[in-house]
Amino acid sequence: MDLVILAIITAYIFFRLSKNLGKIDEEEKNEIHKKLLERKKQIEDILNRAQQNSPSRNQEEKIIGASSTMQKEFADLNQATQDNLTKIFEVCNINYEFFINGAKMAFEMIINAFSKDDSETLKNLLSEKIFQGFNSAIEDRKTKEQKLTTNLISIDKVEILSGMLIENQASIVVKIISKQINYISDKEQKITEGTKDEIAEITDIWTFKKDVKSPNPNWLVSATSS
Repeated sequence: MDLVILAIITAYIFFRLSKNLGKIDEEEKNEIHKKLLERKKQIEDILNRAQQNSPSRNQEEKIIGASSTMQKEFADLNQATQDNLTKIFEVCNINYEFFINGAKMAFEMIINAFSKDDSETLKNLLSEKIFQGFNSAIEDRKTKEQKLTTNLISIDKVEILSGMLIENQASIVVKIISKQINYISDKEQKITEGTKDEIAEITDIWTFKKDVKSPNPNWLVSATSS
């Protein structure tokens, strides 16, 4: 905007001086013409470069939309946490929506893998310490010849609670509210815990972590609680 105003002012000066050129000699007239034309060309070049480098309307709308989304979602967080999350997203080259969608996907995969005794999948999604806890529970069920059935009905809300970046280690704490049906049955398929008909609303607090210098884009779950 400042460049446009400068161009208008220069054009006006050029016009006014041109009106008065008859009052000065030919040499001065040529010198003024030369300087004004040079200045006009400089401004035109600057304006052209600015237009070429500026984002398109669609890009501007996306940037403004993403910024508005982050401001809205981070509104209840303290300034230090907002700054940490902004820095994490910049370093990891992701945005709020991308992370939330990834957290939802990871949550669903982990819940399903745990109920199906799929330790291989869990190993790729959990930190070593958390994996050991999940795997121990799976081995315990196998020993008791029990089966866990989980039906994830819906993921109703995923909300970032906090974020921290210490050296290369980023961590983001997320609250996940979901509706599930969970029950355990024995080898005779008799239900020993839970029920097939009860839908429970469950609130989980999970911490996702990542080494921001690692080429691996995956975030691992490093802590869980309900």
